[in-house]
Amino acid sequence: MTLFLSQAELIELTERTRKASQVGWLIANNYPFALGANGHPRVSREYILARLGGAHIKVTRTLPEPNWGAI
Repeated sequence: MTLFLSQAELIELTERTRKASQVGWLIANNYPFALGANGHPRVSREYILARLGGAHIKVTRTLPEPNWGAI
């Protein structure tokens, strides 16, 4: 078993094929994720199994700080 959902599983979960749309769906539905080097969202298989299995999971989302030095 892999650590993260496959692209096919991510498409099945989000019902979206574009990575930007997948990210939007994950944010709107409060699913934690990380972005891979290719820009695709990475979702923990363990989290999905726990959430869909009915476990109570507290999600705290921290958004990255903007790079103020680039402005």
